Amino acid sequence: MRSLIPAAIDPRRLHLRGHRGGAIGQHRSIRSLRLPLGRLAQGITIAAGFSLLLALAQPGIAQAWGHCLLWWMQALDLPGQFAPPPMDGLQLFSMPVAVIDVQLPANSPLGLAGHALVVVAVWVAAGWLPDAARPGAYLLRMAVLIHGAAVLYFAVWPASFMHSAASHVGGGLRQTWALMLLTPWVHLATFHLFPFRAWQRMAVTAVTLAYLAVLGPLLYASHAALLLSLGLVVMPLLHLLFGVMVPILGMVALYGWAMSWHDPALPGERPATPAADTGATTTPATLATKP
Repeated sequence: MRSLIPAAIDPRRLHLRGHRGGAIGQHRSIRSLRLPLGRLAQGITIAAGFSLLLALAQPGIAQAWGHCLLWWMQALDLPGQFAPPPMDGLQLFSMPVAVIDVQLPANSPLGLAGHALVVVAVWVAAGWLPDAARPGAYLLRMAVLIHGAAVLYFAVWPASFMHSAASHVGGGLRQTWALMLLTPWVHLATFHLFPFRAWQRMAVTAVTLAYLAVLGPLLYASHAALLLSLGLVVMPLLHLLFGVMVPILGMVALYGWAMSWHDPALPGERPATPAADTGATTTPATLATKP
């Protein structure tokens, strides 16, 4: 009986063939990473350079954030007090931030009842979303659970809530500064290992730091305005879902965009493409190419 296996194919390597005869390439998740030392040294230098720049720019960033918060307080007509950031005794890991002490009204029983009705309405509405929007429904219901717990807390133990608009805004700005300090080193571990040019490695870090520096005061000025309009009851929701998560999501989006950059002069990972009529594949270059 004639063999159905072509003579050019070694039977011992059939497990490397798909059901149509094409070669099964090795998945990128199990490839070994041979990191050139030059690329690693370059990445460490870039990360250390950005950290030094942040240390030198800290006073200017603190003052710029303070001016931005003061401008928004005046533009939004927020009642309260403003104190500029203290510039004495600067420390790299402790950002001096301006203080916005907005006078927030107490949550009335009628206001809490309105929040409770919104919680129920959004929970029900999330169940009406189509299957394609199921992730959005899960996110909405998670927000409903957080806000529902806050409504219950303020209805039963309102006096035990110790946080204020000043502590919320100040803590959020310090978290943003901590993310800025971490950004160069996160990119060292997740971006600089791949074959990108030096300007691309510096660009992704510079763009991310600029995004965080601009977002910080804008985000927490909007939080202060929402707290004034809706009361302290929305602070847990703002903190857990719309606080540090917003800059983190932006960082991930910028990282994903940067990973799509391609320079034809620097070979990197590319999906294997079948060669014409042979069933063979063109294997992508490994990560051990030029730094």
